[in-house]
Amino acid sequence: MHMVIAVLVLGFSLVCALLVFQRGMIDRSETGSRRWIIAAGIVTGLGVWATHFIALLGYKPGFPVTFDVFVTLMSALVAVIGLTVATAVASNSGTAARKLSAALLGSGTVIVMHYFGMTAMKDSVEIAYDPRLVLLSIVFCGGFYTLAYSFRLSTLPVVRNVVSWACAMLAILGLHFIGTAALTMTPLAAIPDTGWLMGAGALSVVIATSICLILMFAALAAGLDSLVVQMRNIESRKLSALADSSQEALFMVSANGKVIQANMAAETMLGIPRDDMQGTNIFDILQLNDLDNYADGKDRLLAEHVIHISGGHDVTVEITTRAMQDSEAGFTVFAVRDLTRQLRQEAKVRALAYRDTLTGLPNRAAFNMALEAAIRDKPYACADLTVFIIDVDEFKEVNDQFGHSTGDSLLKIAGRRISGCLSPADMVARLGGDEFAIILRGRSSIHQIKWTANKILKAFATPITLGTRSLSMGASIGIALAEPEATGTARVLNAADRALYAAKEAGRGCFRVYDAALHEVHEQKRDLETALHDAIEGDQFVLHFQPKVCSHTRAIVGREALIRWNRPGRGMVYPDNFIPVAEQSLLINDIGRWTIRAACEAAIEWDANETVAVNLSARQFLDPDLVEDIRNILHETGLNPSRLELEITETALILNKQLAATILMQLKAIGIKIALDDFGTGYSSMSYVQSFPFDRLKIDRSFVAAMNGDRKSRAIVEAIISLAHSLDIPVVAEGVETEEQASLLRSLLCEEIQGFLIARPEPFISSDQADPKSARSLASLSAA
Repeated sequence: MHMVIAVLVLGFSLVCALLVFQRGMIDRSETGSRRWIIAAGIVTGLGVWATHFIALLGYKPGFPVTFDVFVTLMSALVAVIGLTVATAVASNSGTAARKLSAALLGSGTVIVMHYFGMTAMKDSVEIAYDPRLVLLSIVFCGGFYTLAYSFRLSTLPVVRNVVSWACAMLAILGLHFIGTAALTMTPLAAIPDTGWLMGAGALSVVIATSICLILMFAALAAGLDSLVVQMRNIESRKLSALADSSQEALFMVSANGKVIQANMAAETMLGIPRDDMQGTNIFDILQLNDLDNYADGKDRLLAEHVIHISGGHDVTVEITTRAMQDSEAGFTVFAVRDLTRQLRQEAKVRALAYRDTLTGLPNRAAFNMALEAAIRDKPYACADLTVFIIDVDEFKEVNDQFGHSTGDSLLKIAGRRISGCLSPADMVARLGGDEFAIILRGRSSIHQIKWTANKILKAFATPITLGTRSLSMGASIGIALAEPEATGTARVLNAADRALYAAKEAGRGCFRVYDAALHEVHEQKRDLETALHDAIEGDQFVLHFQPKVCSHTRAIVGREALIRWNRPGRGMVYPDNFIPVAEQSLLINDIGRWTIRAACEAAIEWDANETVAVNLSARQFLDPDLVEDIRNILHETGLNPSRLELEITETALILNKQLAATILMQLKAIGIKIALDDFGTGYSSMSYVQSFPFDRLKIDRSFVAAMNGDRKSRAIVEAIISLAHSLDIPVVAEGVETEEQASLLRSLLCEEIQGFLIARPEPFISSDQADPKSARSLASLSAA
C-alpha cells in the first residue's frame, strides 16, 4: 500500500513540476520565469522527499523505528535546494553540456537526500549497507537521471515529456528500492511497544494527502496561469496577425523613442528584419529630423516624408503618430503609409486629365494652362508668342464615308505631322474633334510665323495611305499674335478663331493672320450684329413680295416673301448682307419667326387661292420650337395652312437627315406645303426628292439664266422637269428675265415661273391703301 502511494505521489509531483517548469520557460519576464523555475524545483524536491518518506513508513523491519525530526526536515531542505538549483541550470540553456550538468546535480541531490534521510533512524537502529548495492543504486539513479534530462532536448513532445518523465521516475524509484535492499538495520535496544499515536498506514495517507494537495494547488496554479498566458498569447498573435495584415508599417515606440515592436509591412517597406528594429531609435529608422515632436505623447501627422532605402531608391510616406497607454507604461504608435502607388496613380490621373488619349498630345486644359503661363511671362516682342488654331478640312466627310476608325487614324497622323513642323520650344495640342492648336514661341518676325504655317499646310497636303486607301487631307489655319500687353487667353484665342473662320471662308487649305484688316471686318460684323438686335426690337424689317405666275396664263398663283432691312441712316439692306451674320449670332430664329408672321398677316388680304412662300434657313429649320411657333402663328392670323409654303434648301437637310424628315412630317401634318429651293445645286438632290415629301421643286436661277445658250444647262432643266413630273411634283423656275426663257419653260411644261420678267419684289399694298394707278397696275398683272 505504501509503495503504491509513494509511486503515485512521485509520478504526480513530477507531472506538476513539469507543468510549472514549462510555464517558467514560456514566461517572457525574466523575474516571472525565475519564480516559476524556483517553484518547479520546490515541487520536485517535495515530491521526491515525500516519496522517500512514505516508502520508509512502509518498510517493516520487524521492530519499532523512530525518526529524528531535525534530520527528516533537513533531508527535505536538501531535496528542495538541490533540485531547485538543478532545475535552474537546466532552464538556462538547451545545450547537452548544460543538461548533463543538471542531470548530475539532480541525481546527486536525490542520492544525498536518500542516504542522508536514512540517518533519521540512527537513534533507534544501527544501519549497515551493502557497498555493491549502494554503488548500483547510485549508478542506476545517475544514469536514468541523465537520460531524463537528455530526452528534454528532443523536438518530439512525447519523447521530451513522457519519456523523460518515465526516466526520472525510474531513477528515483530505483535509487530508493535498491538503496533499501542494501540496508541492514539492527535495533539498539528493546523499545517498549507503545505504538504510534497514529498508525503508520494512516500517517502515510495523511502525509501523502497533504503533499498531494500542495502539489495539486501548484499544478492548478501553473495550469491556470499557463491557460491565461496561452489566451494572452492567442490574443497577442491575433493582434500581431491583425497588425501584419495592415498595408501600413506600424511601430510601437517607447517613451524614449525606442522601437518595441514592428509589423510585417514595416519589414517589407524598409527592408530591415523586425528583430533588428527592436531597440532601435525610431529617428534613425524613419529618418525624422525632430524626434521629440513625434514622441511627446501627442497625435501628429507628417505628410509626404521621403525615406531613403538602402539599395538606392526612395519611398514617399505619410506618417501619423498616436499616443497610447496600457497598464504598465505609455507608448506611441507610428503608422507609416507608403504613398508611392498613390502618387503614381495621381500622376497618371493628371496625365490623363491633361493628355488627349487618341493622339497622345496635350488636351485643351493643358493648352489653356500653357498659354496662360506664356502670357503671364510677358512676351518681349509681338512675334515671340503666337497661337495657331488648325482645323482639318473635310474631316466630317472622311468620317461619314470611311468610318470613325479611319477618322481616328487621320487625326493621329495629323498630330504627328504638325509636331514634325515645330521646334522643341513650341507646343501642339488637340482641342477636340478635328481641331488642333499650337503655341509658337521665339519667332523673330511675322515672316517666320507664316513660313511655319506654310510648312504645316504642305505637310497636310501630302496624301495619306491607310491600308489600300490613299486619302487627301487639307487644313485651314487661324493665326493670332499675342501682344506684349496681353493680359489673358480669351482675347488671343478669339482672334485665332476669327482668323480660322476667315481662312475657311477664303476657300480652306490656307491660313489667315488676325491683322488690322481682319479686325476691321470683325468690328463691322459686331456692329451689324448689334444693329440687328436693335432692328428686331425696333421693328425695322419689311417684306417685299415677288409673284409666282402660271407659265401659260400668267395668272398669279402665289408670292414669295423676301425680307429687307430698313436700317436707319443706311437705307434698305438686302438679306445677303445681314442674314449670314444673323445665322452666326443665333438671331436668325427671331428674324425668321417675324418673317413667317408678317407673311401670313399679309396673305390674309390676298385672293384665297394665292399662296405665300417663306424661306427657312438651315439653323431656323432645326429650331426645336419651329413647328409650335408656326402652328401658333397660323392660329392667331387665321391663315389656312395650305396657303403657307416653306422653302428649304438641301443644306438644311444634310445636317441631320433623320431629324429633318421628322420635322417635315410634322409640318405636313399641319397642312403646310414644302418646296425644295435651289434644286440641282446640291450633292444629293435626287435622293432628297425621293426621301422627303416635297410639294414643289424650284429650279435654281443659275440653270434658268444659262439654258438658252448652254446645252448642258438646258439638259439639266429638262431632266429636273421630267423627274418632277414622274413624281407628280410641280416645278417652279426662278430667275426668269426674258420672254425666250419663259417660252422655253412653257414648252418644257414647267408649271410656274418667277422673276423680273413678271415683277420685281415690292411691298404688298392692301386694296384700301392702294392708289388708283397702283390698283390698275395690279389688276393688269393679274389679268396678264
